[in-house]
Amino acid sequence: MVYGANGFSGRAIAGRLKAAGHDPVLAGRNGREIAAVAEALGVECRGFDLRDPEVVADGMMDVGVLLNAAGPFIETAPPLIEACIRGGAHYLDLAGEWPVFDLALRRGPEAAAAGAMLMPGAAFSIVVSDCILAHAVAQVPDAVLLRVATAQAPLSRGSVLSAIALMSPDVLVRRGGAVTKIPVGRLKRTFNFGAGEQTCVAVSAPDVVTGQQTTGVGAIETYLEAPPAWRLAYEAGAVALKLKGRKAVGEALRGASRRWPEHPSPAAIAAARGAVVVETVDPWRRTRRFGLRTLDGYSVTVAAAMAAVERVLRGDLTPGFQTPAGRYGAGLVVSLGCAWTYDASPFAALAVDPPSGGG
Repeated sequence: MVYGANGFSGRAIAGRLKAAGHDPVLAGRNGREIAAVAEALGVECRGFDLRDPEVVADGMMDVGVLLNAAGPFIETAPPLIEACIRGGAHYLDLAGEWPVFDLALRRGPEAAAAGAMLMPGAAFSIVVSDCILAHAVAQVPDAVLLRVATAQAPLSRGSVLSAIALMSPDVLVRRGGAVTKIPVGRLKRTFNFGAGEQTCVAVSAPDVVTGQQTTGVGAIETYLEAPPAWRLAYEAGAVALKLKGRKAVGEALRGASRRWPEHPSPAAIAAARGAVVVETVDPWRRTRRFGLRTLDGYSVTVAAAMAAVERVLRGDLTPGFQTPAGRYGAGLVVSLGCAWTYDASPFAALAVDPPSGGG
């Protein structure tokens, strides 16, 4: 089942699944829209919302693998994870919100007992960062600190709304194996995403939750590329949250987000490139950097979700909470032809795409 198949990524994944010879059940909260997508693909559809656990259980009757493509995932993941554990179904999603990963990690033992695998983040976030983290630690096995930095990419309205829902005056980092908080704006560093050093600020990202699971390293920081205007807005927002409260600031930003495009234009998507850098620090404070450049986030998301779903359908899975690279290896995203390594050291030459556009 693809839940949220009327959304931009959900529709694309459903089409790819059908083209690959599968017959997914399409589902979502808007029955009319889901029916239109399902009719075009010639597959079954089910419309149901997520407020009543019994309705969710009925809607997922006979479903063995669920891909949740409906955001905000902090709202849709809890009831769908619950239904999967109750029904012994395997759960995957496209989430990038850290609380979803924290929930799945905490419910991992229950899922394992039910024979169900929980793998949130079968998408650009966190497949790319998880793979480069696993690769970096394989190269630097004595790493004691990992820093993960991601370049900005064109955002959909849904991504903006998810970010608004997670606003906080604090940032999550992992220290000594435990997740802790620091004030927004305290940590800033520069990273090379392929065109020289760019300023980044620490943000709360899923790798703070998942990175230790994949690598065994208990100190992790996550960063996002932050041009001056974005950095100013981010830090000002943290101050506003303290002064005015989450409700007032959230309502104002949600109103402004209605002017944001539902998703980037085809031209913007085609031209976009993603990049993730991992910096390792060893016990002697020596650093090394590892970089992955990718196609646009939407293409990576579709390819990664397809790969994860098809592996699960073949029985290639482990019950309980799993991370993409932890279960399928550090080479997963490169094997899909949508990512390639590059020299992310501070003074490296300009990174260029391989002639094939990936691999």
